[in-house]
Amino acid sequence: MKNWMKAIFATCSLMAISGCTGYGVTFQSAPGKELLDCHPRLVGEWRVIEGERNAPASDTLDYLSVNADCSGMYAITIKKKSGKQETKVDDLKKNNEQIIQFARGGTYDYAVITPKETSFEITPELTIPSGKIIYQINPGKDGVILRSVDLDKSIQLVLARKMHGQIFVDRDNPGATQAANVYVRGNEKQIAGYLDTLDMYSADSLLLVPTSAAEVKQITKAIKVFHQDKKNK
Repeated sequence: MKNWMKAIFATCSLMAISGCTGYGVTFQSAPGKELLDCHPRLVGEWRVIEGERNAPASDTLDYLSVNADCSGMYAITIKKKSGKQETKVDDLKKNNEQIIQFARGGTYDYAVITPKETSFEITPELTIPSGKIIYQINPGKDGVILRSVDLDKSIQLVLARKMHGQIFVDRDNPGATQAANVYVRGNEKQIAGYLDTLDMYSADSLLLVPTSAAEVKQITKAIKVFHQDKKNK
């Protein structure tokens, strides 16, 4: 599951997503003063697919379940391993590591993940503000498309002074990328302008696709068992 989903759905794992590790793009402000606890487009039972809908079959299936007022939001992962099925459920509304909210921008709507930690340690000498992780919400052909902000594009926009921000570099980790984080500065209006007008999104996306009746039964059963197990502990 991609970073955003892990940040949203699995206790700071969207991502992961440029959130928990500090790697990626974070924002000083949300793209709007009023943040909502629910977005009607996300209500429902969804299969979460990374990339193309016709991607090769996997032994791991990811689902998102959101009830009508978003008072219940769950991430469900079903994995087949050695002939057995393993099911994991995360209660996103009771996640103690981040807050999930939504913003209505000028052109697009956004999912906004705010880590409860106010800063991240990149190295013992480098601590950066945690910032907000933001994803664009788009209507899909028969579902929802979630677009993440691209790290490399954001670096170039900051260097070209088209976007006000800071690039933090992890010189101790020269592997995949040396840029640990781009922290984009600005108020609500400035951030909304960047997100609405600049070419800063990744070519990769997450698709939320409606589930079948059989999948809905699996999701419902998984959530029921999850609450029973919690009650019995």
